[in-house]
Amino acid sequence: MKWESQLKVGKITSRSRTTMNDVIKVRDVLLLNERVFSICDAWPLKKSYMNFVIYASYLTVHMVIMYMDLFDALGNLKAMVDNIIDSTVATATYLLLFLLRFSKLIKQAIIVVKQEIAESKFEDVEEMRLYLAYHNISYKFSRYAAPTTTTLVVLLYLLPMLQLAMSDLGKGNGTSNAYVLPFRVHAFFDYQEDFRVFIFMYLYQFPLVFIALCHISAVSLVLSMVLHVCGKFSILSYRIKNITAISQVNLDSKIKELVIAHIKIMMTANSINSALQIFLLIDLIQTTIRMAIVTYMMLVNPDENFVSRFTYSLYMTLITSILFLYCFMGERLSHESSKVWEAYFDTDWHNLSIHDQKSMLLVMSSGRQIMHVTAGKLYTFSLIGFIGVVKTAFGYVSLLRALT
Repeated sequence: MKWESQLKVGKITSRSRTTMNDVIKVRDVLLLNERVFSICDAWPLKKSYMNFVIYASYLTVHMVIMYMDLFDALGNLKAMVDNIIDSTVATATYLLLFLLRFSKLIKQAIIVVKQEIAESKFEDVEEMRLYLAYHNISYKFSRYAAPTTTTLVVLLYLLPMLQLAMSDLGKGNGTSNAYVLPFRVHAFFDYQEDFRVFIFMYLYQFPLVFIALCHISAVSLVLSMVLHVCGKFSILSYRIKNITAISQVNLDSKIKELVIAHIKIMMTANSINSALQIFLLIDLIQTTIRMAIVTYMMLVNPDENFVSRFTYSLYMTLITSILFLYCFMGERLSHESSKVWEAYFDTDWHNLSIHDQKSMLLVMSSGRQIMHVTAGKLYTFSLIGFIGVVKTAFGYVSLLRALT
């Protein structure tokens, strides 16, 4: 699949042709996600499994020793929190890789979206503008989120080594507390007493940096697919509003065409939601847990140094932003799907014949279904739901404070 696909433009007036020359291509926003997941052969359209087996085996070992460390840390609140912050996102990404690689629903949804992007067809400049309003959001996020996340995670990975290098302890005069790994795991070797073992363990954890890149790429994948459907709904609403202006002779055939297009978009939306709802449920749970734990640590340790408080604040901002992004796309999908039904009321239906008015009434009554983005059919993402999740997270904070 090429990165950019030529637009197929239908009926364009001489007035709109000049404007459309400014933007003549639609980018394949899924290509960046494909490149990331292809590194470990987790992309469902790839035929190779070798890198996936290698990386999945590595993650399996890591997940075991990570949860062994969590068991060892029972009773030590600080150690438990540090472990849970890493283990929750690692677990969610671990399960995501298997879902992405082996889920037939996700594979089919990706194929449909990539095909629709490649065959993008607009009848005028306004339809192009409506679609690109959503398309550009997903393109910019996929373009900038992955490099930014990679940079931050690499810096966090290197931070313990940089602190060790800048301290006098790193020159051989220190104690075992100088040797700190980027991620908490149960170590079968006493790396805190042997610098060579410490370096070995440190290098062993480097592939874990890829977990953050996979997770943000998964968020980008979900966002791109949902906003693509939002753009299709927006175009459909625009065509319905102008149906009487462009179809004065054979309105029945035009209504039939719009109904078929509406059914196709709803099937795509339902397919995407069914394919991704398990991952969204897992991500919702781990995001809520991390929000509660990070907030709790900020409250119970108000005297921590500036670097620690800044790190926790930045981490909290990133978690909240991802949750808000999910709720935003769910809100837009519900809004755009409801506009399709409302668009029929905005047509010039009162000047139509009785037969055409009955046809409009029929499609209005049958097209009232509103699409949603759900997490395991248990939670519907919306801006109001975002407030509810935040309240739930703070409820967990109150419970933690009551238990300690």
